[in-house]
Amino acid sequence: MEIFWRFFLSHLLADFTLQFNIVNRLKRQNVYGMLLHCLTHLIIAVALLYRYMGEIWLNFGFLKLNGWCAVGLMLAVHFIIDELRVYSMKKLEFSDGTLSFLADQFLHIYVLFMLSPITVLDRGFFLPEKWVGIICMFTLVTHVTTVLIYFVEKDLSGKAFPGFDEKYFLIFERIVLWAFFFVAGWWWLPFALAWILQLFYIKKKRILDLSPANIIISLAVTVMCGLWARHMYHGSIL
Repeated sequence: MEIFWRFFLSHLLADFTLQFNIVNRLKRQNVYGMLLHCLTHLIIAVALLYRYMGEIWLNFGFLKLNGWCAVGLMLAVHFIIDELRVYSMKKLEFSDGTLSFLADQFLHIYVLFMLSPITVLDRGFFLPEKWVGIICMFTLVTHVTTVLIYFVEKDLSGKAFPGFDEKYFLIFERIVLWAFFFVAGWWWLPFALAWILQLFYIKKKRILDLSPANIIISLAVTVMCGLWARHMYHGSIL
């Protein structure tokens, strides 16, 4: 389980947190930009999985693949998937919207799952190493949700990617709500509800022009990741 979750964390960090605007722009322009993006994946994956790289991850009897081979396969498939997405947008004029984003992420995560040495899917699968799981939840709440909201709003109303102030203000809002789930006992519940209410107040006062989709996605992802992180941290959501 440790290998998959560390693999997954490396994907989240390289595909979202560390995929700066310039990298995203370069990978859509030429193959060198895509190679730079894949290099980021390589560095982060090796940094998080180094202690496991010499182990056998996949055993087909006649063919055994260790961590180095598995990460190499991941990079090759990641490169192909992203290049096909860019090609479909440039040459086939497919829309770069919510469906393409979700399909892209599904394929990447499916590849990570297939390359990881997982034998049994039991309850323990959803309880990774505490620090790995919590950082995964943090990344989902922050940068992954920002990108998801962007694609949904783009499809619904043609809205552009949020500016610096709006982007990080909303990330801050989600982080604070997510952090309340770590409070022991039941005190987290009134704090979380109060913070949710102030988000609706922000919309009502038009401090920020938040769409219903923005609020729904922000709250749904943050609450889900908050409950999951709470279970990992305290051993229970109660």
